[in-house]
Parts: sequence; structure tokens; C-alpha cells
Amino acid sequence: MLMTLSIFLACLLVLLAVLLAWSPGKPKPFLDENGRFRAGSISEKIHVSINGVQQGMFVKSKDISNPVLLFLHGGPGMPEYFLTQRYPTGLEDYFTVVWWEQRGSGLSYSADIPPETMSVE
Repeated sequence: MLMTLSIFLACLLVLLAVLLAWSPGKPKPFLDENGRFRAGSISEKIHVSINGVQQGMFVKSKDISNPVLLFLHGGPGMPEYFLTQRYPTGLEDYFTVVWWEQRGSGLSYSADIPPETMSVE
């Protein structure tokens, strides 16, 4: 029984390592026509503390001098940034887009957030 559990945990750790190597959790950078990093662009995943709670955001733009567009998903509970991988918006051509994932969802999820503080209001 102990041997089976050990083998299972070892396989689970190998799978986790493969997934982390395959998906490092960073948004793809903008590249120029030669495949090099595009100067003046930004493609980052960040966390900021808002009222003591860490909240996650993706910041993307082909030109950081573009005006900022704050995109707050409709929620509650399901951010929309992941959809841009399959269905690109093109907003990054004209804006510096900040995809803010609301407290309690996506990058902003934390089991430490008291449930009674979460409401639609």
C-alpha cells in the first residue's frame, strides 16, 4: 500500500513538473518581423495589493505609449482573459490593455478571502 502511494505521488510530481515546464504561466511577448522582442511593447502578468488582497492582472500592449484600457470581466467568478488566446481582440494594437481579474477569481483567487466578504454588490 505504501509503495503504491509512493509511486502515485512520484508520478504526480513528474506530471506537475512537465506541466510547469510546458506552461510557465507567462503571456507570450510581442515579437517583431524578425522574431525578436518588440521594443516598446509589454506583455506581463502582475499582482498588486488592493485593500490588502493580492489581485492579478495581465498587461499587454504593442506600444506602451498607447492609452490604458482597463478591462474588468463581467464576473462574478469567471475571468475572460484566457479567451484571448483563441479569440484575439486586437485591442493591444491601440491600447495598453489591463485585464484585471476580480478579487476571488482567476489570478486574484485566494482561499484566504473570507466568503462573507464576497458578494455581487
